[in-house]
Amino acid sequence: MKSLKRFSIIFFIAAVLTAGFCIRASALVIYDGDFGYEINASGHEARLVKYNGQGGVVQLPAYYRDYPVTVIDRNAFSGNGAISEVVFSDTNTTVDDYAFMGCSALETVYIPENVVRFGDRAFADCVSLKTVTLLSDMVSVPTNMFSGCSALENVTVSESIADFGYGCFNGCSSLTDLGFVKNGAMLGSYAFNGTGAASVVLSDTLLAIPNYTFTGCPQLKYVTIPESVVLIQPYAFDWENITIRCYADSFAHAYALENNLSYELLEKVTLGDVDRDGNVNINDVTNIQRILAELEETDALSLLAADTNQDGTADIADATTLQEFIAEYAVPYPIGRLINR
Repeated sequence: MKSLKRFSIIFFIAAVLTAGFCIRASALVIYDGDFGYEINASGHEARLVKYNGQGGVVQLPAYYRDYPVTVIDRNAFSGNGAISEVVFSDTNTTVDDYAFMGCSALETVYIPENVVRFGDRAFADCVSLKTVTLLSDMVSVPTNMFSGCSALENVTVSESIADFGYGCFNGCSSLTDLGFVKNGAMLGSYAFNGTGAASVVLSDTLLAIPNYTFTGCPQLKYVTIPESVVLIQPYAFDWENITIRCYADSFAHAYALENNLSYELLEKVTLGDVDRDGNVNINDVTNIQRILAELEETDALSLLAADTNQDGTADIADATTLQEFIAEYAVPYPIGRLINR
């Protein structure tokens, strides 16, 4: 019995020591070249936890030894004043909280499809950041992702992104083109607070505009609000110098009247309905062809409806796109739906 008890005690002590070693080992940072890593042996992956390089264009590693580098850990690059561009590898999937926050020399960020998870303030306060390309397969831009990026001018966003989270572009005062917001089915408070756009067109799938979404935007003069919107919170915009563009009898129209706000009524145009008879069919293809051959006169609304591929010009490519739609091929344009003039 004493032997058994002694064995049990020894086993318990060994187990505790082993557990302690595993905990410490899992947090051990291994440095190799410019990067420090933590290894998750059970998950067969590595985390990039520290950068000690000279800056410039930084290619993030795909592997440490044979471990794929999946996570850029929290604060891995935060406060770095030397990196100018970051290039992701195809194994990278996650950018954790504050990973690149305050990288004062960072100018360009290209995020590919495989990077789909982001923590809070991942690129916040990167005051030199000018260009962001978000081709990620994620569906939302997370909280404060680019807040405080005051030099940000160019943003390209994947069409898969439909949710612009709380404060995601807050304080991006140089951002004057918010064309990508037209895909935003959900908008968070402060999402575009302090941006520099003169006009914004909201998505026709948007239901609500929260408080402070577009406040502090001194250049903003026009906001186009679709019929889908059924809630506008009172501090969504600084209304004093803004004209609402909306459809007659819509919620936005009623809101403008109730609050004595400036507004313009939009005429309804269905993309592809060139002859404006309420249907999209082969007759509209013929109308595009006749317009291009100058066989009939047209007006601005019919030309807008004829631009089925939405490239800004009515041409033969639009007739082809419309034919594909009528033949029930998948086309990436909202043919048959109301569009803003």
